[in-house]
Amino acid sequence: MTRRKKLPSVKTLTKQIKEATKVFNNLQRLSRVEVASRQPLKVIDTEKMNYIVERMSEANEKVYNFSRSTSQVSRKLQTLSMLFPADATYRVLHQILAQIERKQQAITENTFRIKKELLEVEELKRKLEQAEDDLKRAKLELEIQRKQVSVSNTFSYLEAALKEVGFLLEAYEEVKKNKGIPDNWDEYDFEKAEIEAHIKGAFRNAIRDFLVHGRIGMGTCEWFEQLGISPFEAVYEVSSFVRQANQRMNQNDPPDYDEFYDFLNRMAKKYGKCYKKACKNIGISDKLVSERFTLILPKPPETEEEQKH
Repeated sequence: MTRRKKLPSVKTLTKQIKEATKVFNNLQRLSRVEVASRQPLKVIDTEKMNYIVERMSEANEKVYNFSRSTSQVSRKLQTLSMLFPADATYRVLHQILAQIERKQQAITENTFRIKKELLEVEELKRKLEQAEDDLKRAKLELEIQRKQVSVSNTFSYLEAALKEVGFLLEAYEEVKKNKGIPDNWDEYDFEKAEIEAHIKGAFRNAIRDFLVHGRIGMGTCEWFEQLGISPFEAVYEVSSFVRQANQRMNQNDPPDYDEFYDFLNRMAKKYGKCYKKACKNIGISDKLVSERFTLILPKPPETEEEQKH
């Protein structure tokens, strides 16, 4: 018969919990929480712990720089022009606002999480004041420390979200200023710019298809048809542009960024009315934007005059 191992007494357990709590307190310093320095570990002694804690101070500062999933540069130059060309201004504004909305949700969630955990800490502290049993007190202290660490870590992500909203708002104002977009732009302005944005987006994708696969992809062909542009027209335009580009590259003179966008602008101007053909085949009015069911804000007189000219 196997001899059952004798269980430690409550007094021994309490002592072990207190020692473990000291270790835990030191480890919390790695999560930006001030704690004691003594720890009963086999490898990590006081000297090693102090070494880690001292250098973690800088590391924790750097964590704030990378708590978000991407950089400001990536967000502005990649995300904001991912689906449509960079000069599709209202699309860029739409994308900025969508990013801000997502970050607002993160800010709200983290704010309520912090408030909730702080209230829970206060509740645990009151229970701790009334607790008489050492084991129960140790558990309460451990739970308080755990929540304090959680709150501390959440603050870095909260600040990261706030910073991202800040620089996105700056980008929003810069786009409006540099592109001449009025503060009171509305849903109707956005909808009116959609045809041009879609034509540019389709031709941009077509060029990418040609460069990678040597032909326009099925999805891009469908995009052109939705805009009333024949895939054959698209192939002609894109293949001509790519052929001219290849000739120039053989002479070490490839088309630059501006020339690429000049081509997209020419295509938008040339095929800007083709969507009416698609509307006719579908059986709908070519006046795609319904003024009855679209938000239209009042414009100042000077803006109306500018639109007439």
